[in-house]
Amino acid sequence: MIKTLLINPPFNIAKENYDSSISVGLLSIATYLDSQGLVVNIIDGARERDYLQKIKSQVPDCQYVGLSVMTTQIANALAISRLIKEINPNCQVIWGGSHPTFFIDQTIAHPLVDIVCFGEGEITFFELASGQELSQIKGIIYKKDGQIIKNPMRELHDPAQTKLFNWDLVAPEILRKLELIPSLTSRGCPHRCTFCINAIVKNRWRARTVEQVLEDLKVIKSKDYFSGKSLRFWDENFFVDINRAKNIVSSLIERNLILPWETTVRADYIKEGMIDEEFMAKLKKSGCYLLSFGAESGSPIILKKIKKDIAPDQIVNSAKMCLKYDIIPQYSFMIGLPGETKADMMLTLEVIDRLVKLSPQVQILGPQAFRPYPGSELYQECLASGWQAPQSLDEWAHLVQNELSYLTVQNFPWVKHKDLVESMEAYVRFGAMNLKSAMGSSVKAQKLLKLIFVLVCELRWKLKFFYFPFEYKLAKKFVVK
Repeated sequence: MIKTLLINPPFNIAKENYDSSISVGLLSIATYLDSQGLVVNIIDGARERDYLQKIKSQVPDCQYVGLSVMTTQIANALAISRLIKEINPNCQVIWGGSHPTFFIDQTIAHPLVDIVCFGEGEITFFELASGQELSQIKGIIYKKDGQIIKNPMRELHDPAQTKLFNWDLVAPEILRKLELIPSLTSRGCPHRCTFCINAIVKNRWRARTVEQVLEDLKVIKSKDYFSGKSLRFWDENFFVDINRAKNIVSSLIERNLILPWETTVRADYIKEGMIDEEFMAKLKKSGCYLLSFGAESGSPIILKKIKKDIAPDQIVNSAKMCLKYDIIPQYSFMIGLPGETKADMMLTLEVIDRLVKLSPQVQILGPQAFRPYPGSELYQECLASGWQAPQSLDEWAHLVQNELSYLTVQNFPWVKHKDLVESMEAYVRFGAMNLKSAMGSSVKAQKLLKLIFVLVCELRWKLKFFYFPFEYKLAKKFVVK
């Protein structure tokens, strides 16, 4: 009998990379429960077509169901929760993940949600599934006798004390489609970026040991279904402890654990004494083929405002260093922050232009619209502009119904140039990149229509003219489903 079920609900709009990815958070929780002797199963609605049938077959005998919910999963999470209650009214429906963590009171107020986990979920969910008294479990808010009771926050646990990823808990169909193998060597981040979830929830940096990381890689290399695939260290920042990172990289080479891998890094780490010429050469030798940077903005004013603690020139210099050693530099950007002017946005586009002109290898993600999260300094500015977040899960579900990642910027009063912010990701994706790359995008459309759209985007990018984005609105209406 499956006593505990963990579900990743489908997102409201299909994304091309879901089939080749995996729900790392649920796998980590499931691995911990399994290591403690509990029977657990994962159903991934974002990647398994028959997820509803699996839910229907497994829920009747289930006592606890946990759902990991991001904002654009709310509608499907509610539908799944309703189905669970219809099949097994006594089953405890437990929500966790980023959205419930930020909007705890709204989430627990919904009649389909019995318990909300906030913060890291491994130990909390284990105590729930073990039947411990709710009043003694940290990191939850729950209902009892018509009252809502919120317990204290759970302390962050040490990832070195837990096993990493039992692959036998993942459906074979997901592993077969997996293109990028996930690994996690650390959690949290020591930096202070005001927009970041880690800074808001005070998710300090904690690491697994070098030997644990190497043992995990040995297991990965021994699995036939991972043969020929690349790996991503999904750390928020892999290089926080530079000596630890150097030991891992050197050991990959010395112990013949080389495989293609990628991870995250800060632009200001590319310097003497940290990631210098010698270490960059070792990164390449160990199999590193891509480094992902959170650049965020090209405006010094905005970078200072969000406490990113980097400069535009450091962003460009990091790309030059990566390209020198044939490592792909990937950069994520955002726009639409409170107080950001059009001039600030144009500085971001200027840095993107400098990057893409260096090499076709440079990858740009975004600029995506800024997402306001409660608890941050920026969130208070958003509220001061007259904005009010949705007040219930049902309202959230309605507002994000046709959105790819979060609320549309048309809802944000602090954004003065809404059309520019909303369309800029498309203009960078199809206009800033070369024609071959733009046409190779996974966005589905007739080839001729796609070519026309790409050519218009390239012209706009060349002229830096982004007013009246009529072709973007047509594409969003008729192409993005």
